[in-house]
This record gives sequence, C-alpha cells and structure tokens, in this order.
Amino acid sequence: MTKEKVTVIGLGLMGSALARALSAADLEVTVWNRTAAKAELFKPGEVQIADTFADAVRASDIIVVCVRDYEATADLFRVEPVEDELAGKAIVQLSTGTPLKAREASEWAKVVGATHLDGEIMAFPDAIGTDGCAILYSGDRSGFEACGNVVQAFGGTSQLIGADPGMAAALSNAVLSIYFSFAFGLLNGAAICDAEKVPLPLFRELVQSLFPVFDDVLSRSVDMISADDYESEHSTLETSAGALAQIAAVGRDAGLDGRLVECMRIYAAEGLEAGFGSVGNAVLFKQFRNRQ
Repeated sequence: MTKEKVTVIGLGLMGSALARALSAADLEVTVWNRTAAKAELFKPGEVQIADTFADAVRASDIIVVCVRDYEATADLFRVEPVEDELAGKAIVQLSTGTPLKAREASEWAKVVGATHLDGEIMAFPDAIGTDGCAILYSGDRSGFEACGNVVQAFGGTSQLIGADPGMAAALSNAVLSIYFSFAFGLLNGAAICDAEKVPLPLFRELVQSLFPVFDDVLSRSVDMISADDYESEHSTLETSAGALAQIAAVGRDAGLDGRLVECMRIYAAEGLEAGFGSVGNAVLFKQFRNRQ
C-alpha cells in the first residue's frame, strides 16, 4: 500500500516535532531546512531529506510549513520556478502570522492553483503527536478534509474554526495576549513577594487557588462585552483604579520597575475620565477597541 506523502519545510524545534509525528503516523515524510545540518538529527530512514527546496516541494502534494513567519515563507515560495510546481497541492501554514498575512497568503495560493490552510499551534513542541496538542485551523473546509491524515497525526484537538483564512491567527493572537499578560503579571507579583520577603511557593499556591476566580472574570467579561452592558455587582472600575494605585505604591516603596502597573493604571484612569467609574472593568474594552 502506498503511503501518503507529506513535506515539512522548516526544522526548528516545532518543525522537527511535526515531522516526527507525521513519520510516527506512517506517512512518507520529506523534509527541508535552510540549514541542512538540522535534517541530520533524524534517525536513518525516519524521513527523506530533500537536496533542494524545489525537490521538497515536488516530493508531496501536502506541504507543511513551519518557518519563522509569513515573510520567510514568501521568500521561499513566491519565486516563479517554485510557484509553477504548486498547482493542485495543499499548503498547511503553521508559521507565525497575522490575520492580514493569512488572508494575503490564501489569495496568493488561489492564484498559483494551490489550497491554503492556515494553522496556529497552541502547544509546545513536546506536545505534538499527543493528546495535549491543540491546533486551530481556518480556511477552505475541503482543504482541511483533504489534509485529514496530516491533521490527525499531530494529535490532540484540531479544529477548523472558520472559512476566513485569518480567523485562526486572530484567535491565537487574542489568546497570546492573555498568556503574556498573565506571565508578565506573574513576574511583577513575584518581584513584590521577593522584595517583601514573602516565600514564592506561598505566592504560587495562592495564585493557583484563584484560578476559578479568573475563570469567572473571563465569563462575566465576555458576557458584558457581548451584551454591551457593563453594570456589575462584583467590582467597579473606580475600585480597580484604586487597587492599581496601591500596587504602584507598593512597587515604588520596594524600588521595583513600575512600568507594567503604570500601563494598567493609565487605562483605568482614562476610563474614569470617560465617566465609566461606576461600571465593571470590562468597559475598558471600548478603549482597546477605540470605541467611546
């Protein structure tokens, strides 16, 4: 029985994990990387190593791309000899990108006769091929279904969230904004504890105990924004502005870098100036969305 063929372009930590998951799923995998030495890390017979980028493109009808970003992808693919090879092929773009770049790539793919599927990996490399892997896809449903064995090989939860090619990138970046807000807030909290000689394990335990509260804030905020109704029985922006001023004072007393807290304090202060002090924090969505 002939194995399904798939090419992986890019062999960083994530690209290599993708290639190994595909090989483990008994697909015939061809790989290419600008730095050829990275391909030598695979076990003998685990993958086929293409001599050139053009050879890698010719080798398979499904091409998985995991390079730095969409600009790096364009540098590789948007040259005439390569574009001539793409008709009828499916390009699964798993590089970092923006919604606009995803839509532009989809339009380009149509011009050269290829199918474009945009994917956003919501996991670290060690989760690829396991139940812990989550990948969001957006684009043409027939293209998603045609790549079914590839999608399945990556494991976990893989879903097509919409036909708009930019939707996966939009949702991924939205979630990343929460991830980095949490991560940077965690570092600021750890700095306060360290300065005031509060044991960090105690800090960790308290934060973990508050995860249900954070989940409740998420649910209530989304409901408020969806309904455009910010009345709250839990807390007001005025109260939050006072809390942020207090956190800033703690940081100043301890000699900490206060830029993160100052950024949040400014948003709250602007909300108060706009007359939103008596409603919930979610009203600041209007500022982020540039709507007054």
